[in-house]
Amino acid sequence: MRIRVTKTRRNRRAAGKHAAAKAVRPATKRSRAKPDRAGVPASPPTTTSNHKRPLGKLGQVLDAVAANRGSSLDELVKLTGWQPHTARAALTRLRQRGFAVSLRETAGRKAYHLTGAGLP
Repeated sequence: MRIRVTKTRRNRRAAGKHAAAKAVRPATKRSRAKPDRAGVPASPPTTTSNHKRPLGKLGQVLDAVAANRGSSLDELVKLTGWQPHTARAALTRLRQRGFAVSLRETAGRKAYHLTGAGLP
């Protein structure tokens, strides 16, 4: 029967030295000075009054809701191809952007409408 020695006292001391060396913090990086960009505007100023009007499918939802008849949830789902919960989330996003979207029922039809205060 042989006994195999895997760690010796000498190895334990060496491992302790390496562990202590790893624990030392590395030197901090020096940061370079950034060029002065105070004279350059971040983006060109917009001159149109519809700068808040969304584009893409959210813009299509806004157009459908802004119509005189409004738009029901089923119509929004067919228009965008989204699930109903996603279409409702898009309406919430429009409200967060400042558009006054409300749900009204007229003649047994529930439809989302854009009120006069919410028009851009």
